[in-house]
Amino acid sequence: MSNEIVTGIVRPVEPRRNKRGYCMFDQVVIEESGGKERVINKACAGGEVATAIRRGGTGKFYVSSYGGQTGINGVRLADGTKAYAHYNNVEVMLIVGIVIGAFFVVVGLAGIDGFMITPVVIGVAFLGMYLYMRSNRLSAQKLYDEDH
Repeated sequence: MSNEIVTGIVRPVEPRRNKRGYCMFDQVVIEESGGKERVINKACAGGEVATAIRRGGTGKFYVSSYGGQTGINGVRLADGTKAYAHYNNVEVMLIVGIVIGAFFVVVGLAGIDGFMITPVVIGVAFLGMYLYMRSNRLSAQKLYDEDH
């Protein structure tokens, strides 16, 4: 898990993909003080954060990387723009898998024909993944909230 604050100037960039309020950028380049460039490959962003990245600007960018996803969760720009929007569409998909697994647990406990163990095992794995993703999302939110 990695949550960090990157301060600098983000270059305006258009997303490679934009779907359901989430954007995926091939590369987001942030020029830090001293001229050092920070390149974030395959970065996800949502809502007003994605809008701020698209137009570019100077400020703080809250970056996280865990669970195979890298994203920019929040921005605090010099022009007064403040936004936080964590990309959490994976969590929704995991919840669906957990519900399906729980359904098959009920089927098994009730003794109904059609019980399958595989959805239960997958549901348990999804529960672990969900708890991991959620704890990381909450720690990223805490970092943004505590940095004024």
